[in-house]
Amino acid sequence: MSFFHDGLTEDEKNNEQIQDVTLSTGNVNVKYIVRDVIFIAERHQIDLFDEQLDLNEVFSSIMFKLKKKAFSYGADAVINCHFEHEAVKEEGLPYLELFAYGTVVQFTQTTIG
Repeated sequence: MSFFHDGLTEDEKNNEQIQDVTLSTGNVNVKYIVRDVIFIAERHQIDLFDEQLDLNEVFSSIMFKLKKKAFSYGADAVINCHFEHEAVKEEGLPYLELFAYGTVVQFTQTTIG
């Protein structure tokens, strides 16, 4: 059961090329060039403490958007990702604000020789 509308089409969710973009909260042991730093923010009208809420489902939306943005650069990964959240109330309604950012990188070929 989805508690929020993530604004993604089924084609986007099923796009294997986007899904193949690596996300990491740390560095990777691969040679790469830095392309950019990206930032994504979302706001959902949900209660963070709702027992039926699947936080993995909520965060999957913002993680997919990081991958999609990196894919638009032709990049392979977003590394050193950081995720933050804030529960707020506006006009008596609970909202969850999500923030994510990371470094977009493109892996480079290495030759042994």
